[in-house]
Amino acid sequence: MQSKIEKQVMAGVAVVYTARKLTSRFAFECYAFVLSFAGAAYFVSLPNVFQNLIQVAQGGVVGIGIFFLTAVLQTKIAVQVALFIGAASLVLMGFDMARSTSPGRRFV
Repeated sequence: MQSKIEKQVMAGVAVVYTARKLTSRFAFECYAFVLSFAGAAYFVSLPNVFQNLIQVAQGGVVGIGIFFLTAVLQTKIAVQVALFIGAASLVLMGFDMARSTSPGRRFV
């Protein structure tokens, strides 16, 4: 049976552990990705984008690439910033996941 002081100490440890996990670099990358997606979804009509993408996809991979390039270049700057932040956070999360699965490998 734990004493009152042991319970308080363990509760304090749990709070510190949770706070560190919620403010870690990986957590901030996840927050940036989610917020950038939400920001882009706020400014862009996603159903229309997917509908146009389906029509363009019939032209092949080149058509899809041109579609995305044109769509990004012709949007508002806020959407471009959100897409850049989302892409950067996704790349950084990928590096973190690769680093965590292979301890002998280091990324610069």
